Amino acid sequence: MPKTRSRPFLGRTSDLRNWSRYRKASKMMKKSRNWIKSPLAKLILATCLLLTLSSTLFYLIELRANGDQGMLEALWWSVVTISTVGYGDIVPLSALGKVVGIMVMLSGIGLLSALTGNLASLLVERHTQKRKGLLMVKLSGHVIIVGWNPYGYNLVKTLRRHREQDTIDLVLVNTLSPEQRDELAHRLEQDVHFVSGVCANEAVAARSSPARAGVIFILCPEDLNPAEVDQQNIYAALTMRSLAPKVPIYAEVMLAENREHLLRTGVDEVITRGEMAGNILGLMGTTPAFYPFFQKLAGSLTPGLLAYRPLKQHEREMNWGSFLTHVRQQEGILPLALFQESKDMSLQDILDQESALDHFILELFSSTGQSTQLGSQQPRVCVNPGDDKPLAGFDAVMFLQGGETS
Repeated sequence: MPKTRSRPFLGRTSDLRNWSRYRKASKMMKKSRNWIKSPLAKLILATCLLLTLSSTLFYLIELRANGDQGMLEALWWSVVTISTVGYGDIVPLSALGKVVGIMVMLSGIGLLSALTGNLASLLVERHTQKRKGLLMVKLSGHVIIVGWNPYGYNLVKTLRRHREQDTIDLVLVNTLSPEQRDELAHRLEQDVHFVSGVCANEAVAARSSPARAGVIFILCPEDLNPAEVDQQNIYAALTMRSLAPKVPIYAEVMLAENREHLLRTGVDEVITRGEMAGNILGLMGTTPAFYPFFQKLAGSLTPGLLAYRPLKQHEREMNWGSFLTHVRQQEGILPLALFQESKDMSLQDILDQESALDHFILELFSSTGQSTQLGSQQPRVCVNPGDDKPLAGFDAVMFLQGGETS
């Protein structure tokens, strides 16, 4: 009977895990060495050394003979003396103790001044780096907006309204100047985290923490021609998708012929600049009432009437007709469409767990360490279905909230 090759594979897997742990440990060691070499670390170590030495000497010279006080009191005296507070509750009585006190005062003043100066310099430098967008953003569930244009204000306003929050954790990745960013943050009326640079650069994109983001938007900047804008957005989408494979990404494109190229990068949806405007203008040719209608739907001037919520478990057992009647009576809303969210598809979704053959296939994939992921299923929208349409299989409903009463 031939020997299996599972052991060598498991051995190589173990080696890879060990190598990964070694690399992580090496990075931590390197960071520790770099920190120890910094001026601030040297000053902190020197201050700790002075505290230890002065406390020990003061205890041996002044306190040990009495026996009433110990090392804690000696440490207290050292801290009070170095910080030049001078409470006077513990004082040296012997000549040698006073000499130690003089040395501690002189060296302590210099060390403390240097330490506070370095701390102040570090805080100022950190604030400057944050203003310039050079720091790593440490957030989770935040909104990333790559690029910027005047339509970005409406995007942020709509996000706030539908999330029912006055402010959101917002990270902007762009090449705006610090003055332009300050003006932008003032207009948004909230604190904004900035990352400066071109998003196509992976190091720049990584500073926005895309893997921990809630959603990513890619907007078209105003300072380039349409072809360059689309090319830049394609590079940005490729970079963001590689860093955040599971985060929803929605993008804007200037030229309609580049929409398919941007979709191939893995973004969830792409909107062509001016596409919806052209459609609305066409409808306005029939009647001008279409424009205020769409304004009220989307909330351009007033809070929008269009909303979305997940289907409840008992609602999934209804059909569209009974659901429509139920929510009109109970909630006073007008359902418009059913929505099936996108989800990752795997072999488990299409294979029968009770089938011996299908179970064997899953076991084979699992034993060899191969992924069972098949890709992502695109979202599906069913607008105003027939009354007999079952709600099973759908995740949410889009509806009109209660509107004007006159």
